[in-house]
Amino acid sequence: MKILSEARWEETEGDSKPDVSFVPAMERRRLTALEKAALSVSYKVLPKNESIPVVFASRWGEIGTTLKLMRQMHEEGEMSPAGFSNSVHNAAPGHLSLFNKNTAAYTAIAAAENSYEMGLLEASTYPGKVLFVYAEEATPEFYRPHFEDVKKAKAIAMLIEND
Repeated sequence: MKILSEARWEETEGDSKPDVSFVPAMERRRLTALEKAALSVSYKVLPKNESIPVVFASRWGEIGTTLKLMRQMHEEGEMSPAGFSNSVHNAAPGHLSLFNKNTAAYTAIAAAENSYEMGLLEASTYPGKVLFVYAEEATPEFYRPHFEDVKKAKAIAMLIEND
């Protein structure tokens, strides 16, 4: 496995939003925090006009969107279909495929505390080039008292070539 290029982003006080200016404004408004983080790093390393497989990994996935939907269901008795479509674990790589016209396969990995490692292991099984993306959004305020490992949002993308 050889890393051809990589990009990283981590939430800081001065940089709380990843750059997704390459996404059309109408679409940008619909993206979740996790999708923005994943897309911002992916865009920097994914070759243009080349379809390559993508392996996306995240421990918690769309935890903020899921919390919002659960609250909406509790308070209103129903949830937004558009919100639901963004709550699935493969929403980020799906949007990446659409925005980059990448017709290659993508896989979404969730393996608890081993998600990064298992995603990288999965990426190592693909022949040729593969894009590995790991992203987490910040732990929602609601969950912080219950989590030992409160996290900031972060994302990494690596363009890998396997022999």
